[in-house]
Formats: sequence, C-alpha cells, structure tokens
Amino acid sequence: MRGSNLLGFSGFRRILLFALALCVFSSTGSGAVFAAEQGEMKRGILIAAFGSSVPEGQAAIAAVETAVRRAFPDTEIRVAYTSRIIMRKIASEQGRVIDEPAIALAKMAYEGFTDVAVLSTHVIPGAEYQDLEAVVNGFKVMNESGTKAGFERISLSKPLLSNAMDFERLAQSLLAAYASEARGGAVVFVGHGTHHFSDAAYSALQIALWRESPNFFVGTIEGLPSYDDVLAQLKKTRNKRVTLVPAMLVAGDHAYNDIGGSEAESWKSLLAGEGYETSARFQGLGQLEAVQRLLVDKLREAWSE
Repeated sequence: MRGSNLLGFSGFRRILLFALALCVFSSTGSGAVFAAEQGEMKRGILIAAFGSSVPEGQAAIAAVETAVRRAFPDTEIRVAYTSRIIMRKIASEQGRVIDEPAIALAKMAYEGFTDVAVLSTHVIPGAEYQDLEAVVNGFKVMNESGTKAGFERISLSKPLLSNAMDFERLAQSLLAAYASEARGGAVVFVGHGTHHFSDAAYSALQIALWRESPNFFVGTIEGLPSYDDVLAQLKKTRNKRVTLVPAMLVAGDHAYNDIGGSEAESWKSLLAGEGYETSARFQGLGQLEAVQRLLVDKLREAWSE
C-alpha cells in the first residue's frame, strides 16, 4: 500500500537505494562525518521537484530556487527530481545528470552536512510526497540509531496544500495573478489529479476559489473534479471565454499537450468544440512570486520544527 511511509514497496526501494548510495560514498573516505566530528554546523537545503524536461517547466523550478536563495543567502542549496523518467530524458537529450532525492541526500551526508531541510514542491500530499517522506524518514532512522551515516537533523516541508489556511492563501494568490482574466470570463485551473485520497484537495481548493471569484474553476487531468465536472459548472454560467491555467508547479508536458495543446482531446480543443473562446496560459505555479513566498514559508516552518 503506497500510503505506508516505510513499509511500502516504493518506500522500501528508495530507502534501499540511498542506503546503497551511502555505502558507496562512505567507502571512498571519511569525509562524510568530518564536519560532525569537528562539532561544526553545516546547513543545506534540498529542493525536491517532480521535474521537467522542457525549458518552460525548468524555468519554474529555477524561479523557486532563486526565491529560496534570496531567503537563505548563506545556505548551500541543491535541486533533485523525483521523476526518473524525466531524469533519464534530460541525461540522454541534454547531457545533464540530476540526482533523485535519495542520491542527493546521500551526497550531502558524505560531504559533511549536519542540518538539512528538504523543500517539497508538491501541490498535494499524494503518493509522490509520501515517497519523498519515506526517504527523509530513512535518514531520520539513521540518526536515531546512532549511525554516523546520516545527519544530525533533517526536516521535510509540507506540500503547498496541507492545511486549511493553505487553501485560502493559494486562492488569494491566484486571484491576484488572474483577476483580469476572471473579470472577462472563466478561469479554469487544471491540476494533475491522482487516485490517492489527497485528490480531495482539489475540490477543497475549488471552494476556496469560489469565495474569491465565481469565475474560478478547478479541474484535474487524472482525478476529480474531472473535465466533465468543470464543463457542467461552466454551462451554469454565462461565460463564453475560458482561460486555462496549469495548477501545477511547472508548465510542462501536461500544460502543452493535455491542457493547452492542439490535439483533439486537449481541454482547450474540447472546450472550443463546446463553443467557448479558449486560451491557455503556460505559466506554472512556481513562477508566481506569491506561490514562491508560500513555499519559502513552508521551508521556514520545517526548519523551525
């Protein structure tokens, strides 16, 4: 069951991966624990994102990284991707190697980092977040068992939508960014969606957005509310103009294909077929300064726990 942090197969596989990585790094020398043995504090931040292979998507991740660097100018910051498919694609097509969180943290442990905060850029606390949480918990177990292989302290931030106040803050941020579009028609924020129970967060976001504007709607590609749910709501209004916006950290393949693509099955094409004047904004949540501030706040909370 994927909901189990440490006992699920996916979590176990990732824990085994970073344990093996630590063995490899530790076998090359004693640098892994040098700073700890000297009583020095070495702080670091790891930004964990699903990842993107397209420049526009990578720009959103880079924007978040820039915001974190501004907030923590004296702290070393690194980036890891959770999607191995995207990592392999980037390595093959662009010749760049991007680590997944387990490997990135293993390297940081080897390099003597003692206090590490992991910034989750996930929108909801779904299966991807739980996999990341399992990796972080594995490093916590290392510390609690007294081994020198882990960190003195490691923490993980909560996803963008993880408590009641988060929905209100994100809704206000989206209102500030898309108020003009909402005055001239409907704005539909399209998330990825999941079969995980955390998919309910999108429906909660819809309620929070309706408090800000009756012209804001939320849908998902793989969960609920579905395209049909959104279409039914749109038909209850007089709006004939629809702006589609990805409710994802990055505007990547889903944004350019499933949401705003020219294919017959894209949301843009389907809504156009229903008679709506439809456009798409290819801007991920990570490119909004207000969302960047929310993520930085999540990181501060994690480090203060």
